[in-house]
Amino acid sequence: MAPNKSTEQRVPGFNEADMAAIRTSSPRSTRGNLHSQNMRSMTAGPEARFFLQCGIGKPQVNAAAAAAETNATSIEKELIAEGVIDPELYYSWLAGELELPFLTEIDPDQVVQLPSMDVLLHRDGPLRLSRAGSQVTIIVPEARTIEAEKARFARRPGLRGRLMVASPATIRRAVWQAGASDRVRKITFELDQDQQDASARRVMTGPQGFVLALAVYTAATGFMLWPFLAFTVLHILLTMFLSGGIFLRLSALIASSFKPKRSPPLKRVNRRKLPIYTVLIALHDEADMAPAIVSRIAALRWPKSLLDVKYVCEADDEATIRALQAQNLGPESEIISTPAFGPRTKPKALQYALQGARGSLIAVYDAEDKPAPGQLLEAWAVFCSNDARLGCLQAPLAIANLGRSWISGLFALEYSGLFRVLIPFLAQTRMPIPLGGTSNHFRRAALKAAGGWDPHNVTEDADLGIRLYAHGYRTGTLTSATVETAPTTPQVWAPQRTRWLKGWTQTWLVAMRRPRHTVSALGIRGFVVFQLLIAGMLISALTHPLMFIFVAVTIAWLASSTASSISTFQSTLMWIDLINIGVSYLTFIAMGWRGFTAHERGKMKGYWVLLTPAYWFMMSMAGWRALGQLMSNTHLWEKTPHAATPEWAALAENVGMQKDAQGMERVKGIEPSS
Repeated sequence: MAPNKSTEQRVPGFNEADMAAIRTSSPRSTRGNLHSQNMRSMTAGPEARFFLQCGIGKPQVNAAAAAAETNATSIEKELIAEGVIDPELYYSWLAGELELPFLTEIDPDQVVQLPSMDVLLHRDGPLRLSRAGSQVTIIVPEARTIEAEKARFARRPGLRGRLMVASPATIRRAVWQAGASDRVRKITFELDQDQQDASARRVMTGPQGFVLALAVYTAATGFMLWPFLAFTVLHILLTMFLSGGIFLRLSALIASSFKPKRSPPLKRVNRRKLPIYTVLIALHDEADMAPAIVSRIAALRWPKSLLDVKYVCEADDEATIRALQAQNLGPESEIISTPAFGPRTKPKALQYALQGARGSLIAVYDAEDKPAPGQLLEAWAVFCSNDARLGCLQAPLAIANLGRSWISGLFALEYSGLFRVLIPFLAQTRMPIPLGGTSNHFRRAALKAAGGWDPHNVTEDADLGIRLYAHGYRTGTLTSATVETAPTTPQVWAPQRTRWLKGWTQTWLVAMRRPRHTVSALGIRGFVVFQLLIAGMLISALTHPLMFIFVAVTIAWLASSTASSISTFQSTLMWIDLINIGVSYLTFIAMGWRGFTAHERGKMKGYWVLLTPAYWFMMSMAGWRALGQLMSNTHLWEKTPHAATPEWAALAENVGMQKDAQGMERVKGIEPSS
């Protein structure tokens, strides 16, 4: 990816005029941009006149009217979205105009809980309360209907005794609290109940346990009775898996070396039809990162009135919640507290927040992410240029602190090969893709059809990517990157990698509960790729030291007096092992280097690649640790700690990051501003 000097023209499907319209669709940024003739016409409507009579400036009202026309909203929503009017004060004033009581807080115990109550998480009221033996209805009045409401109350004055007013945020907060217990139980067990064979709640089924026990018994018997034959069979099976994984990655590397076929041009996106976009950010013990993630999400180029941002926290994570509340979040944002029930995992938090998602498109970010400001726009353009079977888009991830240590450097190399070489190759060949855990963009319909996130799978991204494919949806890729940080020490790296490998094991076990069904759902090619990606990664991690043992034993036999007993077949296997080990290292390095930008290559210390074997041995230790956890603490989510916000300043100096006008970090050449 080349450096991007233009922050506007890099978004496919949008020209300069479209980008300008998106940028200027807010009242604060459109002052002076409208012609006087258009301004006069926009103030002719009753809603515009209402706000002018309230004392709001004409430029702001006209800008809001223009944005409302573009975004298919209302002047009221645009003024609130841009902070021109305070929602609580505004709805309190409307309540006074209607001579109705105004509630700043709603007791969740008074909420009348109906089966369809969660629909109020998507729309603005009305909400029923049970108070003092009678019911009252909480409404959210609108400026454009205020005169009609006054006339209705004049005709039926008795209505005032049964109605009250609250802001939409107050109503949503009450609904979240009132339905929390039932909602969290539903989402925790829904996938297990509806699609039991797709849930990782159980480690393995009875038949799987029987097959595993039979395999262990057969292997043990074989090694006791026919050790040489058993050793050879195991050797061949491992060699086949490792060779297949290497072949897949070499294919991706070779494909990336050729000039890619010209992609069909993206459709010109009608900026008047932008949908509501929900952004989910799951946080746990991330108080230090709260200011950074809020500022980065605020930098996303999307109309605020069409943005639905949800910061999802554990209910007892008071420090993170307080840190978010201190950021003065806009009306497009809300903090969601996930009740302490079931596994404390990221997918459970995301699945819980999904119940209140208002958007037809959904993006997922992590607390340490710095997504490209134009990433939502590019995703929307790509979705518009493809049919509904494109259910997900994966943005590439770039590591900002790759120069901090050999671990972060090799981590960045690994990410580069995965997100810029392998995943694009799988997307181009329409193969199943185990997603990365962040910067995923979904069609809500596809996400719901696949069952959403599995609260019990600790590597929810890989699991969801495979399930999407099994349900007939494709995953594509974006060019707009997300910048994040990598672990810099073994103490931080190992728990994270353990969780990933444990989750991949869960994903494989779930898919292999019904192998014939999985073959039918994924297709033969997809099933083979799934085995090479998931099972191949697990086997290569677990058995990497064993390959060296195979080689060492064979060399020892060759060097012994019994060398004549070594067959050509055994020596051939030894050479294949040596080739597999060498090529796997070289492919790992070459894929990462191929995806690196010139800036990244300059920051990566060359001698670090010599530590690739050590990195792989660390993966093996994490793999065995993952197997132990799978048996003893299956759903444990080992949290990866992230650097506090002030450390980004040091990272900027160390890895050559620049700061844009908003003080955001930018890694040269990775297009975070596209």
